[in-house]
Amino acid sequence: MLQPGENLTQKRHFQYHIEYAVPVEVYLGNRHIAIGVVTAADESFVELQGTLYNRNRFTFISRPGY
Repeated sequence: MLQPGENLTQKRHFQYHIEYAVPVEVYLGNRHIAIGVVTAADESFVELQGTLYNRNRFTFISRPGY
């Protein structure tokens, strides 16, 4: 699937991370916002342990093994 450090951009990327509980880092520009497990995702938002993040505003980075 994705390599560590790659951006999650497609629905299948998020589904994989949900299914296998692979950690994701969230960034707003260059600023680190959060890290955790994605609990839900749709075309507009990603839920990371109870907090919603807009997919157009934030960047999501794969962090397996974190």
